[in-house]
Amino acid sequence: MGSTISIEPIHLLIAGTELVTIPAWHYAELLEHQRAARTGGLLSAQMWAHPALLAIDPRSRLFGDPEVAVFLFGALGRMKLADATVACRQRFGADRSPSKATIGRYWQRLRKP
Repeated sequence: MGSTISIEPIHLLIAGTELVTIPAWHYAELLEHQRAARTGGLLSAQMWAHPALLAIDPRSRLFGDPEVAVFLFGALGRMKLADATVACRQRFGADRSPSKATIGRYWQRLRKP
């Protein structure tokens, strides 16, 4: 019998720090997206195909900050809305963090089939 390979992230808590393991190809893709976001250059079509970014309303402040959108995408289903709002502010600061209502609308769009 052959073994199956899981591509689901593995969540761990080590010394109070939450860690996640993901496939190397996914990590490389995230690094590429992060570099594009930080340099302010044009974002590639491949990056905008990420499920976290497909659900963004172009009028939303998330549209201009894919790094925050990907963070909130990962928080969906793992955190309550209020907790995700606080975690986002702690990680990205108040200037980059969307409001609780914006996060709620984004999550609603992600849940749509």
